[in-house]
Amino acid sequence: MNRDRIVFLLAVFVGMTIFTGRIPGTVLDSEKNIAIICHLDGKAWISEPGGMNRRDASLFDWITTGSAIETAPGTKLVLAFSSGGRYELGEKTKVVFGQEKFASESGSVKKLDSVALMPQIASLIGEAKPGSRLGGIRLRGSKRTITNLYPGEGDSVLFDSVVLSFDPLEGAEKYRVEIEDESGNSIFSVEITSPPVAVSPGVIKPGADYYWQVRSLETGKPSTVSYSAFVTVDEEHARLLKSFRALVGTSKDVANTLLLARMELSLGLRREACKTLGEALALFPENAEIKNALVRGGCK
Repeated sequence: MNRDRIVFLLAVFVGMTIFTGRIPGTVLDSEKNIAIICHLDGKAWISEPGGMNRRDASLFDWITTGSAIETAPGTKLVLAFSSGGRYELGEKTKVVFGQEKFASESGSVKKLDSVALMPQIASLIGEAKPGSRLGGIRLRGSKRTITNLYPGEGDSVLFDSVVLSFDPLEGAEKYRVEIEDESGNSIFSVEITSPPVAVSPGVIKPGADYYWQVRSLETGKPSTVSYSAFVTVDEEHARLLKSFRALVGTSKDVANTLLLARMELSLGLRREACKTLGEALALFPENAEIKNALVRGGCK
């Protein structure tokens, strides 16, 4: 393993640990989370058990047993229980949460179609995977650098649809793009004149870590090289995602669309999540919660 790669891997580990506040791979406890807000149009508040510490509700907030939600005039809020049940709360409505249903309710509460896959989805989206967005680390002395490598550290991809991209470097005629597996073995190498690069089927495996680099090939100039890393979604979660995408496609339900985006964010599929959030925003162009989700997701 060369020195540049060792330095890069150390930077990835340190960056991820600092940004997330935990060692990569650890799992956060989400047993107390019983419902998630999957659409919010207007203003609502969440009160913790006992009615104290009321705070503003936000899209993708998790709700715990004993908490209460109260909606303002003109508000519509949709939430999904981790067991699969979904409800729409209208304006000036208040509900208190029991274990798997409301302990009490007043105002407008409408039961919606359940999501059969919600128990599996809930176990996945207890906490989003933010990543550190290192996005390409330059390890050479040159002032020039190749930027916006995607996927970058903190991003995941689906193993059967890997596309690598980066910002072209002014004056560069060609680039060499290479991928290494966890053991440092080169498994993919290609010369291109411009991004993106679609990786050949069968090269990338599910549930694995990969490192990749892009190197400029310029006549009369030293090469500029940048490195990044990504992981692939494992087969089980890839199947779950595919099933839920099919459901969302047929339901045309904005709450399910947003729940899909949250699922993609949790899997580290930033590009896919940004696209899904964009589709939701197209349905509700003035929705501040969706706009905030786009910002938090690192979407341009």
